[in-house]
Amino acid sequence: MNRRLFASNRKTPLLFTAAVLACCMLLCACNKGTPKSGRNTSDGEKLEGSDTAAVTTTSGTTSAATTATDDTQPYVDRDYTQIYIPDSTPYKKITLDGVKDHHFIADDFCYIETERSFLFLDKDIELPGDFADNVDAIINELENQLGISACPDSFDYCGVTDNSIYYGGFNPWEGWCTGKKIPIFLMVDRESKGLISCATASDAVLVIYECFSDELWNSVPEYRDNPWRRFDYMDYDSIAHELTHTITERNCDLTDILTEGIAQYMAGTVIDALADDYPSIGEYKEKTEPYDFSVPEAVNADNAERIFIEDYNTLTAMERGPEYVYGKYLYNFLSEEYGADYFSRLNTYITANGLHYDYGYYDGDATVKYAEAIKSIFGDDVFTKFGSWCVANNHLQE
Repeated sequence: MNRRLFASNRKTPLLFTAAVLACCMLLCACNKGTPKSGRNTSDGEKLEGSDTAAVTTTSGTTSAATTATDDTQPYVDRDYTQIYIPDSTPYKKITLDGVKDHHFIADDFCYIETERSFLFLDKDIELPGDFADNVDAIINELENQLGISACPDSFDYCGVTDNSIYYGGFNPWEGWCTGKKIPIFLMVDRESKGLISCATASDAVLVIYECFSDELWNSVPEYRDNPWRRFDYMDYDSIAHELTHTITERNCDLTDILTEGIAQYMAGTVIDALADDYPSIGEYKEKTEPYDFSVPEAVNADNAERIFIEDYNTLTAMERGPEYVYGKYLYNFLSEEYGADYFSRLNTYITANGLHYDYGYYDGDATVKYAEAIKSIFGDDVFTKFGSWCVANNHLQE
């Protein structure tokens, strides 16, 4: 889900309160307050007074899955492409050990720095030992398949976004900066308000039930009494979906169909590409089946371009879904018909021609320009061919 408009990518529908939605729509702004004096990365601290943090394995035993580290670097004043962590932070840096069956449970706010991201953990987040490795693999694979950078030089980097709405008004990460690494917030929904994952160019927010600790889950009646709401595997599809939003938005603007479509398409192709080498991602693929939303009008050669331009703008928030699946199959078609560099070609054209679209706010003139852009790149008959392809393959017909 792109943060600026409500939609749930999760198989189980969730309700998102109007108050939370209104606040989330304001979170795109960068937090560029004057940094306090400090260092780039915090000194490694021992957890619970020991050299390693004990984590519960699936068998109920314990194993060392986290270690404290110290990788201090000089801070460059006002340069938001550099990592900055205030000296005064009380929150510990941890490192997962990469073992799928080892689990770390956060009893306070803490963070994980990876090669490609910062993971900001809410209290009561539980992560398998291979989680951080899998997230980095997803980011790398997204770059590979999209043909764009997750940290382009052209992006206006800023301090860590104020996501205090998720923390009851408290911002534990005030004044932090992750440089070019992607900030990823792992949140819990303690009151079962229906908070959902979302993303902007600045960061990704993941509200994933499989990351809630058992203790938290069993303390909330709405969760405890509905075990079907949590899977027995990690939902890496949603993670790939949201990270696609962050990476593509750092590079260019896209219409609603193109935005949600590329996230939906990439989630599937990334899972397929990584499944053999990453056991937890392979488990997700093994235990799930692809799912498509229905569309209000079957797509064919005569109406494919019109539907793209209309961008499903008349649908209400609760009717969202067709833009995800139309966009997914459009990218599927472009990849098959025109080659693996389909997205990098589109990105290059959009940026070179200064195309802009404010996601969530329909602009008919803008969608026409994006349709013309696609035709300029792939040919005047691209939408006609796409509609015929949909009919021939029984896509977007129900």
